Amino acid sequence: MTRRVCIITAISYMFVSALNSLIFTFMVSNLSFCNSHQINHFFCEILQLMALTSSDTKSMNIIISIEDICVVTTSLMFILTSYLRIISTILKIRSSGEQLKAFSSCSSHIITVLLFYGPSIFMYMKPESEQSKEQDKILSMFYVAVVPMLNPFVYSLRNKEVLGAARKMIKVISIRVTNK
Repeated sequence: MTRRVCIITAISYMFVSALNSLIFTFMVSNLSFCNSHQINHFFCEILQLMALTSSDTKSMNIIISIEDICVVTTSLMFILTSYLRIISTILKIRSSGEQLKAFSSCSSHIITVLLFYGPSIFMYMKPESEQSKEQDKILSMFYVAVVPMLNPFVYSLRNKEVLGAARKMIKVISIRVTNK
């Protein structure tokens, strides 16, 4: 990836993110709330605000659906294209040891991407129901709090000392469990 492509990509994503935030801010600022002002969620999410409003949200639902499909699809396509190029480059390496090292460097990022996109795609693509409100809280907590908390752990598994300490701890725990 050239420096120019990297800068264009970064600026493009910053622009799309800022535009996305502006659209949501504008949509929420036009809602009227005359009933409860208590959000039954961990954070102020647009879907929860739409549930509280007395305004008509049909057009917002359409905009959010289109935006979700476009942004998620574009992001996933960018990530998949990047990994296809990375994998094709790795496969050109002659040494299997170097290939393994390169694949292990990518694995932590792939795990993090899957941990983030999995619950968020499931949360926004599943049908609505009353019992899904509690599931929504759990899923949103997963991708808002758990994934960022796991990032240092996932990325540190590439460090041999951390990996050795983790294996040692798993051994100690398994010995204690089998002795009980």
